Amino acid sequence: MDTEIELKYLIISDDTVNKITQLLTKNRLRFEQAEKHLSNCYFDSCDLNLRRHDMGLRVRISDSHIEQTIKTAGKVVGGLHQRPEFNVTITEPFPELALFPESIWTDTQEPRVIQNQLVSLFSTDFNRTVWTIRGIADSVIELVFDLGKIVSKGREEAICEIELELIEGETQDLFQLAGILFDALRLRPGTLSKAARGYALWQEDKQGEELTPLELIPLRYDTDLPTAFVTGIDFGLSKLQSVLNAYIDSPSLAYLEKTTELLALLRQGFWLFEAYLPEETRPIRDELSHYIQQLKWVDHAIYLQELTTKTGNYRKKLEYSEQLFSQLKLEKRRIPDIQHVIELIHSPRFNRLQLSLLGLLVSPPLFKETDYALTSFARHWLENSLTELFKVISGKAPLSSEQYIDNRKILNRSLLTGSWFGDLYDKEERLEFRNPWLDIKQGMSELQTLWLLHQQLQLLDEQPQKLVTWQASKVENLLMALESSRQIALTITPYWRR
Repeated sequence: MDTEIELKYLIISDDTVNKITQLLTKNRLRFEQAEKHLSNCYFDSCDLNLRRHDMGLRVRISDSHIEQTIKTAGKVVGGLHQRPEFNVTITEPFPELALFPESIWTDTQEPRVIQNQLVSLFSTDFNRTVWTIRGIADSVIELVFDLGKIVSKGREEAICEIELELIEGETQDLFQLAGILFDALRLRPGTLSKAARGYALWQEDKQGEELTPLELIPLRYDTDLPTAFVTGIDFGLSKLQSVLNAYIDSPSLAYLEKTTELLALLRQGFWLFEAYLPEETRPIRDELSHYIQQLKWVDHAIYLQELTTKTGNYRKKLEYSEQLFSQLKLEKRRIPDIQHVIELIHSPRFNRLQLSLLGLLVSPPLFKETDYALTSFARHWLENSLTELFKVISGKAPLSSEQYIDNRKILNRSLLTGSWFGDLYDKEERLEFRNPWLDIKQGMSELQTLWLLHQQLQLLDEQPQKLVTWQASKVENLLMALESSRQIALTITPYWRR
């Protein structure tokens, strides 16, 4: 058995082989280079027994050599893949499960039954270039570039990716080589294996990433603080990379809005645990802030989209003023385009940020000593964030549009603290408390859209009275709904006090 420790990156580049070779030479790394063609066929039972147990079975043909491989349950964290695998040479291009160790099977699996049910689901066919690299400390690292396709049921998906596998040495050596590649190639972490992509192609699964607002980090109440921090970073980083890959497949502002939220969730963790983190983690938090700022335009773009979309609530009203609609279209042209976002996602700096976050998971930061239990720590921060929120959003008098808009960041921070620690508490009590605040957050976004409309109306040579009256009425009705949600939110006992 071998356990792979590898980084996987998807690549947008041409002449990749020459670029990598030149880069290794420039950095004075010793390497041996080889090329081969690989054909792989992946097998499973029709009920996907192996897939359900997080196992992958393939037969690989390279030249005249045939090998079967089974990969068992492992983990993928931020593009770092760790999976036990078993390789056996065979004489025919069909798997023989009896040749694998009996220990790999669970109590509910019967390999003889699975053997009789095996069918070919999909295949991969690609050219592989391999560089065996020495020269980073005492490590030996295998760098692989695969270019080809996945095929299933007559459909195809391109393969264009690199993998860095640690043969000998420390994980940090692997990270160092990845950092060298960032400067020459347009990369982004690959969270899905070829097998996972093949299964998705076979199942015709192209639904994209499900977007759930302000998800909860899965924490256990008996977890210590260092483990809680690492769990949160792992969760946030994995979600971030999945959302970014979904954006590449199907660009939308919704994915970018989720990206900003996940960056903020990660940053919130650094703020919450700041007293116990070493000073060298501070630059990571600063980089998260940098990219939140880089994507600040996304909210504005969403408000513009809401105003101008053909099926939206505002489009017919905007037709009262041709000048207004022209202004809004001009505003939309100032929004960064898809290519700008793709360049950001594949930039060296953004890749280094993700690699730094991954480094915290592989080698967790040395926490300063604390006797704080996680539940006490969580209550402290939940209480603190609610106190800050109450300072600006409580009171008997209804709040104005400006007050809601000005205090949106404080509400977001409070909700993010709830995302970090809410899973420690009863679900029904948590939802009862959080839902009115989430309603207020949504209402604040709608207010921002109406405020943008108000600003654009002020720029018109002549304001259409029907539209001005309608906008004012919408704001008034929305403020009434927000006031109702605010009064409910202020009266519900927080779930952590129960």
